Amino acid sequence: MEKYLQIEKINLKYNIPLHILICVLMLLVSPFLMGVANLGAQDTAKVLEMYAALMGIVLVPPVFLPEQDRDIRDLVYTKYVSGALVYLVRLLGNVLILAVLLWLYVWMLMHNGCEFPAAKYFLGTLAEMLFLGGLGLFFYGLCDNLVIGYMAPMVYFIAAIGGGEKWLRMFYPFSMARGSYGEKIWLAVGAALLAGAGIWLRCRRKG
Repeated sequence: MEKYLQIEKINLKYNIPLHILICVLMLLVSPFLMGVANLGAQDTAKVLEMYAALMGIVLVPPVFLPEQDRDIRDLVYTKYVSGALVYLVRLLGNVLILAVLLWLYVWMLMHNGCEFPAAKYFLGTLAEMLFLGGLGLFFYGLCDNLVIGYMAPMVYFIAAIGGGEKWLRMFYPFSMARGSYGEKIWLAVGAALLAGAGIWLRCRRKG
């Protein structure tokens, strides 16, 4: 257990402080960009699905970021802890941070008089966050390029805004705003598959 805590300690200290700061700033400025007070369920869902969920793109793809340095990459693959385990620990730590930030945001919405099923919307938004992040992680692992890891989920997100419900179907990310929740289960399953595939691809690329 100590070695896993050490991996996460290093991750928090060196790898993702800037990404956490960006997420916090996103949440802090949201009251200046959109209404976040006295919203009904549909409008609250729009805020969560079309704004708060973007934190998944910020915080999940950088799981592989330290290995952009070839020396660090070689070190990871020569240590007694497997590279896949290092990535998994980082990923779980980042997901936990996302969950905490999202719950604080949900609490803020509740405190501001928004009326919505908090637990249901929290889990639905988290599923979308992880799908967006998992999509980025997959393309980062596939292409070994963080920029592509950010661009892929943004293209998906923009396509969804531009009328992608017809094509994305069960993977449509904004379903809560129209009163449907089943898509969130598909997004959660897709997130797990994409993240697993991304880690597998990254581990294959040892050179």
